[in-house]
Amino acid sequence: MVNCVKETAHSLAAALAAYGATDIFTSPGSRNAPLIIALSRQASLTVRPVVDERSAAFIALGHASVSRRPAALVCTSGTALLNYAPAVAEAYYRKTPLIVISADRPAEWIGQDDCQTMRQPGALANIVKGSYTLKGEITCDRDRWLVNRVLNEAFQTALNGRRGPVHINISFDEPLTSEEKLPDLPTFRKVDLVLPSRKLGVETAKTLAAEASGREVLIVGGFCPPSSAMNRAFSKLLPLPGVTVVADALANLNVSGILSRPDLFLDSHLLRKPSSRPSLLITFGGSLLSKRLKEYLRGAKIEEHWHVGENESLIDSYFSLSRRIEISEEEFFPRFANAMEYLSRGHAAPMSEFKSLWHEAAFRAEEAQAIEMRGNNGEWSDRRAIHTLLSALPAEWNLQLSNGLTPRYAVTGDACRFHRRDCNRGVSGIDGSVSTALGASLPYKGTTLLLTGDMSMQYDIAALSSPLISPKLKIAVINNGGGGIFRKIATTRGLPELERYFACDLRLPLEELAKAYGLDYFRAASPGQLADILPGFIAGSSKPALLDIQTRKSQN
Repeated sequence: MVNCVKETAHSLAAALAAYGATDIFTSPGSRNAPLIIALSRQASLTVRPVVDERSAAFIALGHASVSRRPAALVCTSGTALLNYAPAVAEAYYRKTPLIVISADRPAEWIGQDDCQTMRQPGALANIVKGSYTLKGEITCDRDRWLVNRVLNEAFQTALNGRRGPVHINISFDEPLTSEEKLPDLPTFRKVDLVLPSRKLGVETAKTLAAEASGREVLIVGGFCPPSSAMNRAFSKLLPLPGVTVVADALANLNVSGILSRPDLFLDSHLLRKPSSRPSLLITFGGSLLSKRLKEYLRGAKIEEHWHVGENESLIDSYFSLSRRIEISEEEFFPRFANAMEYLSRGHAAPMSEFKSLWHEAAFRAEEAQAIEMRGNNGEWSDRRAIHTLLSALPAEWNLQLSNGLTPRYAVTGDACRFHRRDCNRGVSGIDGSVSTALGASLPYKGTTLLLTGDMSMQYDIAALSSPLISPKLKIAVINNGGGGIFRKIATTRGLPELERYFACDLRLPLEELAKAYGLDYFRAASPGQLADILPGFIAGSSKPALLDIQTRKSQN
């Protein structure tokens, strides 16, 4: 039995605990054994083994996004590290703090055709906030000082300003030496970081509010984590006569009056009216799900555009940026809303024509969709199935969406009624959606539903074998025989190669997979069948559940 750990590994475990990273996702290996041992012996850490590194990284991403705490990943040397890349890229653009820790061989053996060696330092440099290299063996006080300094710097980089992933690469001469004795290991010395105030000053808030007051203001929100402070702020902004708020369901704003289905109402009838164009655009959050909204904002020639958020770079994706407000949304909007509300007191005014046009267009479009969904009983399609499913599920569930057609249909349906909505929209890949949902289900006490297409499911079937999966996770698969989005988009829908090379004509054996991995299985191939099985799917059991919603390609 190994009865000691490398000192750098011990310091790392103490640093993770000191900075609040309570959950560590490890994959087995030899070179990273000192790290796994040190972490598992740190009482305040929960170490969760996941065999596949790609799945482990997405699980950690889901966990960190819901828990709002950093999550750590630990892998062995060699190509194991590269399997983290898709999830780390997603974490970078979702501003999610992942602590990526890779074990490595000694530097002198890199490039010498030795086993499991490659250039690991900087391997993720383009998708992390910082890359750091340490030696596993500490031979003197200066080494000890260096390890302490670098670990503090790495964690502070991940957790301050624009949050995001960092990579710590630790080389070990030998993975384990049971004869080593490391008595009286020093306590990790956490360095406090004192930052200047990041709050929006009262006078600055008043000045900005004065510039916006009385104008046609369009506020547009992309993906963000839930925030009660943001909800309170927007409950003050929405009643103002000239303010219209359009936000993706993924913006996680739960305030009545927000227009959350722009793909339904952004049509030529609204947009050709000059009075529908805002004089001030305020944007926040990540990339928008709605292509139609993005196209409108890029073509509207809006005279003034403010972007709010901690981004580290200038973001001008709508070709109109005039002011960059480098502060978190949670710090900006509450004070800005207070100032706007204060300026409007005693000046009662009717809703502006600009705001009326947007709200009337949204109301008409949503009414038309409701009539269509109620009246077209004979049609069975992806869109109808998703709308039916989401309208029946408990609102307190957390909703995880894969990429592709699934989130687009979900956000034109009842996605906004759910407690929380998430999707990997940082880089919008379809890989890792099952693992991300699994990770997101771990810190949430309620139920997490993953709504995914069959192609996204195919990418991440390995996640079903994880011992971390629990009855808190339910999965609904739109099983339409492959990549349905390729049957919709103009680029591919008319190609003779569509089914073979793009949609790929999948035949995913979901019933057999559910049985093999120990999941409850439900199947629906019509509106009636879906209505019949939903109570059992919602009620749950001692197992996770998989709902196979089968639709035909020709009807989608």
